[in-house]
Amino acid sequence: MLSGNILDVYPDYEKNVMVTWLLQNGRATRVEEPYEPCFYVHTPSKDISKVAKALEVVPQVKRLQLTAAKLMLGSPKHTMVLEVVPKTLNSLHTLASLVDLWGGFHDHQLFNVDLRLPTRYLQERGVFCHAWISWNGKRFTLEDEQWALDYEIPPLKILHLDIKQKTGAVPSFHEPIPSIALDDEVIKEDNETDTILSAVDRVQQIDPDVIATVNGDSLLFPFLYHRAKICGIEHLMNLGREKNQKKNNLRPVKKAKSYFSYGRIVYRPAFYTLLGRIHLDTAQSFFYGESGLRGILDIARCSNIPVQMLSRLGPGTAISQIEVNAAMAKGYLIPWKKNMPENWKTAEELLIADRGGLVLEPVAGLHEDVIELDYASLYPNIMVLHNISPETMLCLCCPDSTNRVPQLGYHICRRQKGLLPEVLEPILLRRFCFKARAKNKRYDREVYMELQKAWKWVLVVCFGYTGYRNARYGRIECHESITAYSRDILLSAVEVAERAGYEVLHGIIDSLWVKGSPGCVRPFHLSRMISNRTGIRMDVEGRYKWIVFLPSKATGVGALTRYYGLFENGTVKIRGVELRQHNTPAFLKNAQQGMLNVFKQASTAEEFRALIPKSIDVLQRYAAALRDNAVDHQDLVLTTTVSKEIERYKVHTLPKSALLQLQDEKIQLELGQSVRYLVTDETSRNYKRRVCIAENMQGTEDIDVAYYLRQLAKCGESLLIPFRYTIEKLEEKLR
Repeated sequence: MLSGNILDVYPDYEKNVMVTWLLQNGRATRVEEPYEPCFYVHTPSKDISKVAKALEVVPQVKRLQLTAAKLMLGSPKHTMVLEVVPKTLNSLHTLASLVDLWGGFHDHQLFNVDLRLPTRYLQERGVFCHAWISWNGKRFTLEDEQWALDYEIPPLKILHLDIKQKTGAVPSFHEPIPSIALDDEVIKEDNETDTILSAVDRVQQIDPDVIATVNGDSLLFPFLYHRAKICGIEHLMNLGREKNQKKNNLRPVKKAKSYFSYGRIVYRPAFYTLLGRIHLDTAQSFFYGESGLRGILDIARCSNIPVQMLSRLGPGTAISQIEVNAAMAKGYLIPWKKNMPENWKTAEELLIADRGGLVLEPVAGLHEDVIELDYASLYPNIMVLHNISPETMLCLCCPDSTNRVPQLGYHICRRQKGLLPEVLEPILLRRFCFKARAKNKRYDREVYMELQKAWKWVLVVCFGYTGYRNARYGRIECHESITAYSRDILLSAVEVAERAGYEVLHGIIDSLWVKGSPGCVRPFHLSRMISNRTGIRMDVEGRYKWIVFLPSKATGVGALTRYYGLFENGTVKIRGVELRQHNTPAFLKNAQQGMLNVFKQASTAEEFRALIPKSIDVLQRYAAALRDNAVDHQDLVLTTTVSKEIERYKVHTLPKSALLQLQDEKIQLELGQSVRYLVTDETSRNYKRRVCIAENMQGTEDIDVAYYLRQLAKCGESLLIPFRYTIEKLEEKLR
């Protein structure tokens, strides 16, 4: 009998088995078990026998049988489908594609085709990723609870791997690897081949559970594999735990790609995963950046996605997988392709329905003694409270339901609970508990802050996925209904606040900023009044000593998400200014932070205004340091995301100059990757003189002082524009 935490799960396509690694007391044990996943085909009854006969002669098919299954989410009806069991693990998708082709890609419905094999395997065995289990040689026994709040984390042995390159050199795959660092140990042999092999041997000696890298997927592992191939030792790149060298070859399991998401180009590097270990790219992982390894582990347990894969995916994939797991647990087959089209709407109906959350234009300028009120996870709570799910919206079982969506009139089922509310309830409870523990001194606040942040992002995307065209359980009517309820709820909150004697200064979807008058109820009581009225909990985010709502530079009216203010507890909340933007150079961020540090001394609006000259003094000190060449050049580096190919740039911009320099170095960036550069002479027409790419910087380059002074004035304007300090006025003061 073996026991331990599940560390890794993956298919062995040569043996047609699933491999599971169990970790106990620092020792990893390999377990393999035969596995025969199947898929299902549904056709009009007269065609199902034709499909069966056609598949009987296909050599990749091992077994066929007719079976009854639940196809439509929310319906208990069983339908006859054809169960197809392939001979090999890797022929499942091939066979499904063949059947889909026979049906002209629309006549045949296919189910359980594109489910992740590790997740599906564990789900069917009644266990989950990173659970504590036992193995008796034939079956797993679960000794853990998937949604438990308290559970034991396996002591993972983590090794940090890095490749040491020449200082200041542009990373080039043509240059040999000088040395490899494993934690604090630097491995450097007489030649590159021995250096690589010694590092691989050392990894096997240390036998880590996790290999952590910075940009391992996008740079380190591709570079390492490329150099090993040149040295003729790519077949010896055994960084995993498999003894078979073929299986451990260091190569990507998923290709790199650039894609368009929420108005911007995103680059996703290739996935370099290891067998029997976890490769964690800390620079590329969204979940790691937001919640650390602890947060990824918690999401992995509940979503049943291995950490190594989940770290490369987003919160949308996690919530989608949890939905799939819940549907499978209810006995439903999972459709391969979404087949629920949007209901027909007239132009008037579309105009009413196709709207987002409610936003109230802020009163631009400086305000004191302001209260911020926030709904806790508004959209997920709406989905739970009002039973919003694809199968409950406009259901056939109760068209006379009194549960109607405001403004839209859609009816919602009252007879059964929807899949999405069932999925979201435990998630909301989990995050609520983690948030409470993060504020409690008896618990490790840092750990629980990471955990609640991880689930925060899962809850954020659950709404967006209801309207996502490729979401398996998405439906646009759900998306429209959620925003309709949110508009109604925010209007109700405004009405309660105004009746209680408060002035509403700003409102955006799930937040309100209000200012009280003498004799009005206390903020806590106001939040309870709103909660009772709307049925969804509203909390007091905090009381501001002062807050500045910034105007739009284009129109002068209040910008929706640009403001900064000082809470009573001394913390500053900032939104929409350069300090919050990832591409802002450290020099400009520090200057803006210095201005805010001055304003933190103010307790009233009057004191704030009196400190404006001192905040400008901060800008002048930074300007003087810039003119005196007393600024570290690294703090002046700008970062720009590449959104198009060089030849598509019509204007000779600074990013184009940087890209041309990289091109000279034979480096081609993909769309969505970032280019970093120092501005040396913005007015020059020679791209080599305009900027210096960060990789070539020596620290002795000339800098374009006028350009950086203008950016400094722009940062000052962002904070001071309500007080009539324009960029031109500030530039004059900085000269």
